[in-house]
Amino acid sequence: AVRDKITQLAVRAEGLRQNARRMRVDSLIDHPMRIPLQGKVLVTELVQDIGAAGMEIAGAAASRYLGDPNAPDGGHWPHAYMNSYGMTIAAGSNEIQRNILAKAVLELPSA
Repeated sequence: AVRDKITQLAVRAEGLRQNARRMRVDSLIDHPMRIPLQGKVLVTELVQDIGAAGMEIAGAAASRYLGDPNAPDGGHWPHAYMNSYGMTIAAGSNEIQRNILAKAVLELPSA
């Protein structure tokens, strides 16, 4: 189960990397803002999921925080996980980004 979760995260990360490469080829861009807006949403959620996976793998020891000499990876995982929530809010929350994508890129009507 752990290997499967790590593999899924690696696949998502590689997909984002390839999408960023695609952004540099003009003939592959159907809408100029789609990839940056989509990237913000997907990257922040991936970082959040990576932090959650790190906490899950560390188990009960993940409750130890920075400065605790017994914390796995020096307490990085709880710190990364908690900070990841700020990333989903910064530069427009992911919900706002999804609304912008729906209206501007997909041309969906307002709800």
